[in-house]
This record gives sequence, structure tokens and C-alpha cells, in this order.
Amino acid sequence: MTTTKINQAEASRAPSNEGQEGQNGWKTVRFEILERIESLPSLSNVITEFLALANREYFTAKDFEKVLSKDQALVARLLKVANSGLYGRSRSINAIPEAVVLIGLESLKKIVYAVSAEGLIRKKLQNYNYHEQQGFWLHALGAGYTSRVLAEASPACQMRGDEAFVAGLLHDVGKLVLDEFLETGPGYHVSREQEIEVVGLDHAELAEYIFKQWNLPESVSTAVRYHHNYRTDGNIHLGAAILSLAQGICGVWKIGRNSRVDLSEEVPREQFEEVLGVLNIHSGKWAQIIWDIRQSLVNLDIIYQGE
Repeated sequence: MTTTKINQAEASRAPSNEGQEGQNGWKTVRFEILERIESLPSLSNVITEFLALANREYFTAKDFEKVLSKDQALVARLLKVANSGLYGRSRSINAIPEAVVLIGLESLKKIVYAVSAEGLIRKKLQNYNYHEQQGFWLHALGAGYTSRVLAEASPACQMRGDEAFVAGLLHDVGKLVLDEFLETGPGYHVSREQEIEVVGLDHAELAEYIFKQWNLPESVSTAVRYHHNYRTDGNIHLGAAILSLAQGICGVWKIGRNSRVDLSEEVPREQFEEVLGVLNIHSGKWAQIIWDIRQSLVNLDIIYQGE
């Protein structure tokens, strides 16, 4: 688990549509919110199956074919990448197993997660301070890649790198629903208090509910639910601490706030001393971690532009 002393009752709560306090004190969701959730672009079921498959100790390219073949958009993107000039093949690749072997598991994961969530996080938000051109998309990708590096570097957090990537990628998905109920205007910093005032939930609480409907792993939904407050009711949610740190690092570089990704600014370790201590990430690792994150994010805006 990625949370110490997890409050299971809290994790299992779900809002109703009564518009007032529900059982166990959960803030309930207005009917209009539930309607917006239903209208969200669907998250491919492949992402859940792929997470489970990638976590197995043994698997083959044929195993991935069984999962990927359920989503033609994923198959098309996979074959497009396999046949690109990047791999210098003299003949075309038309079979999924051959493409999987050619591009490798890590590149395959990037394609699966990005394409599976593309319909969601390619959207333009009207009331949050993301750059008007692909800002939300870049912020989501930046948080995903950064969370993955941090999860793999933390001795304390047992969240797998792939789960951390998905949590980071989708951590702000609740804003897609809330955006339709706000009237602040583009470029505005919307506080969680304002979100609660408008609909009764903040974006992290709403995202947890959405993830439960999508049957995403509890490690993902819990991390996102508490990513703005990883210390709650005496509990320390380590997956949420990963997301909190990832948000902070991406914030230093203003990923998603500008049209381009600029990783030149130094990230001061002392700014994150508390959360680094929680994650048991020692000072000697910091320079390497920032290097690894930079390598993951370099050319992020170019790689995904126009896809």
C-alpha cells in the first residue's frame, strides 16, 4: 500500500446526488455534476488491464496484443510509431507483437497511457490558469512523468511507477467537470475553497469519485484524492506525497502555464524538505532525480504537439 495507517472507511465513501451531507460525512454531489461526469470522454478500459499486465512478473508480446487489440486507436498509434523513421526499418510493421518488441515496453507504456487519456486531457479549460494552447495537456503529462521518476526513487513509497504515472496524468481530471460551473475566466487561479463553494467538492475529491466509476486501482484514486494534503487525520498518504512533490517540481518549471517547456531553472531541494523526508529521499539522490525528470520531460511540448 502507498498510505500509512489508511482510513478504509474514508476511502470507500462515495457521493450521492441528494445535494447535502451524505452518510459518513461525505459531501454529496449535485445531479448536474453527475451528468457532467457521465458526459466525460471515456477512459479506455485498456489502461486498467495494461496496468495489471505490466505489473506481472512474466508476460509476452502476445499478452499485450490481447489487451491492445481492444482499442483500435492504440493499435493505430503503436503501428504508426513502429513504422516511423525513428526505428529505421526497411519493411513495414503490421503485427502488434512485432511492434511491441521493436519499440520496447517503456515506449509502449507512454503510448498506451497518453492515448488512453487523450480525449480527457486534450481539452481546453476556461477557468483555470493553464496556457490556452495545450496547457492542461502539458501539465498532466509533466506531472505523470515526474511522478513516475519520484515513485521509483522513493524507498518509502510502494506505489509502482506506472501507477504513479497514471495518477499524475489524471490528477486534475476533476477540473474538467468543475470548469463548466465556474465563472472566473481564463488564466485565473481557482482555489479549492472556490470549487467547494460552487459544487460542494474540490477537484481532488471529485476525481476520486470518477476513478471509482472507472475502476482504477485504489492506489491511484487515493493518491489523487489527497495530493493537496498528504497528511490527513493522522495518516500519511505516500502516493499523494509523490503527487504533491511532482506538482511542486512542475510548478518551478511552470509546466502547462507557458506554451513551451523550459527546464532550465534550478529546483531548490530545501523548498521540498518536508515531503522528501516523508518519502525517505535523501539529499544525495536529489541531483540524479532532477536529471532523470529533465530527461523524461525534454521536448515534451514538441513530441506531443499536433498529435
